[in-house]
Amino acid sequence: MRFLKVLALVIVFFLTMVFFQQNTGELSQAVTLKFDLLFKAWSTIPLPIYFLILGAFTLGAIIAVLFFLIERVRLGAAVRKARRQVKKLEKEVNALRTRPLDTMEALPAAEAAPGAFSTTAADAAKAE
Repeated sequence: MRFLKVLALVIVFFLTMVFFQQNTGELSQAVTLKFDLLFKAWSTIPLPIYFLILGAFTLGAIIAVLFFLIERVRLGAAVRKARRQVKKLEKEVNALRTRPLDTMEALPAAEAAPGAFSTTAADAAKAE
């Protein structure tokens, strides 16, 4: 998979270089960008078009990296929360496994009752 990613990046880089090489004249033309609000107006210095394309690509890459970084942090927090829950449940299971059986303590009260059900052979012999 890593090989395919590197291959895809090399192909994209190659195609980009071919695009810039074939359009050098047109991409070198200067453009002035303006942003006019009601109370304030801004304009840039004349910028070549290739600079705008590279700037937009760089800004998009930074936004994508930030998006995936935030997603990774969110997923990491979810994994930590799930691990804490698993540890808590494992402790609960271990506590239940090592706990003495309370049902044996409850049996004498049940045997004392008339008509109680006996599970051992000695109890069955006493009943006869």
